[in-house]
Amino acid sequence: MKREDFTTLTAACAKCGTCRTVCTLYPERKAEISVARGKITLVEAAFSDRDGNAEALQEALSDCILCGKCERECPNQVAVEEIIMKGRADLAEKLGIPAWKQVVFGKVMPSVTARNVTRTAATAAQKVFLRRVPTGSGLHYRFPEAFGLSGRTVPALPGKSFLGSLPPGEAVRGEVVLFVGCVFDHVFPQVGRAAYETLRLSGKGISVFRDAPCCGLPALVSGDRLSALRCVEENVRRLSDASPERIVFPCGSCLVMFRRNMLFLLPSGHPLHGEAVRVADRCVDYASFLLETDVLSRLPDRPKGEWAGQVGYHDPCHLSGTLGKGPEGREVLRRTVGDSYSELRGAELCCGYGGTFNIRDYPTSAKIGQNKVSVAAGGGAAVIATACSGCILQMRDMAARTDPSLRVVHIAELVSKAFSSR
Repeated sequence: MKREDFTTLTAACAKCGTCRTVCTLYPERKAEISVARGKITLVEAAFSDRDGNAEALQEALSDCILCGKCERECPNQVAVEEIIMKGRADLAEKLGIPAWKQVVFGKVMPSVTARNVTRTAATAAQKVFLRRVPTGSGLHYRFPEAFGLSGRTVPALPGKSFLGSLPPGEAVRGEVVLFVGCVFDHVFPQVGRAAYETLRLSGKGISVFRDAPCCGLPALVSGDRLSALRCVEENVRRLSDASPERIVFPCGSCLVMFRRNMLFLLPSGHPLHGEAVRVADRCVDYASFLLETDVLSRLPDRPKGEWAGQVGYHDPCHLSGTLGKGPEGREVLRRTVGDSYSELRGAELCCGYGGTFNIRDYPTSAKIGQNKVSVAAGGGAAVIATACSGCILQMRDMAARTDPSLRVVHIAELVSKAFSSR
């Protein structure tokens, strides 16, 4: 690890312990090393004679959900996520990246063809090896306990992606670009379709970003800086050339990569820095775009009793927390479902997904997630709506495990249903 990259960042930490009071992981770990203060202390020790154990430091930095709560509450505004991501990347260069991550982040995520092949293979495999589980959110498959995944459930994968369902000449030009994201393209194509159809109601030309690599966030937070950089550079070049008025993101995690994290990879002095800044300035979340363009004013009056049960909004850590875009999603829901909207109990609680943390330590991730959906259901929620692909994956899994009647959806699905059913 390069001392000069970290000294200024870590020096801002006063070791006050505020991070411990808000850390999502600390209640499960009960260890100082799980909170930002402990991790920063280890990073500082790595530059001294006190501790040179790179493997132990890598383990500590990997044990984080990156929910960002510590950074948002820090009185000194310590850039905790930047410290952790830079540390993971430097340690990955020194210690290596696991083979499965090299394949996923270096080969599959940057390639449209590889993602399509992987989805097709996974669709066939789950029908053969996994057990079907009907849930309120649709058919799921459950891993056998023998697989070592503690009964994890995954949604039934579709035979065709959202982008694959678009005719060749559709949505290729427009002043607004829809960046669907990998999960809403391949796992939940109905979300991609709902977002696309409702954006068209703005009256603007909507083009869908085709043949794009992943946003790069999964690779970046896993320490694979090279794969993340490849994704970011290609996306920036292509979007800069297209020069759209707006780039709309249904997924808050993809959006935070464009609005903030890609600038870690393309800092001042990088040849693409100026283009990256211009692209970032045009990026907006789905709910904000609907409100900007007054799409919801076109909704017909709601039929009485249209929505059964209470509909609440879950705050994704990246979208609501890091980017401060929580009120917009709530406003969209209020105007879509009317009196059925109710503030979700525990709306701000992290779902515990954390990207590859969900794979690294599924039992802890599931414990945090089960608490999330249990608190929400205990408050009367029948439907949890949100705007993050990872949160939807996690909470659907948790609902399938604890309360199969609980529905977890993207807000675009509710907006689309409201327009189509009235």
